[in-house]
Amino acid sequence: MTTAETTATLIEGAYEGFRLELGDVVIDVQPVAGQSLAAPDPEIQIDVYMPDGDGIGRCALTERVSGAQQLRAALAEWKAILS
Repeated sequence: MTTAETTATLIEGAYEGFRLELGDVVIDVQPVAGQSLAAPDPEIQIDVYMPDGDGIGRCALTERVSGAQQLRAALAEWKAILS
């Protein structure tokens, strides 16, 4: 299986969130309700967009996690699934 290139882009400010692109899958990561990713244990929303049959990116999953450790675990799990 070929490994897709991973691209990361910051959303607005450094602590406002970021977007990961794993091939044609986009993962948006943002803190919930005006929190900052720099805050201790913020609630974080992860939106995964995957192309449908027409190639249009649709939100396939929304997941909420708390804190950096759960965020790392969720992103590692998604990267493994998509690789």
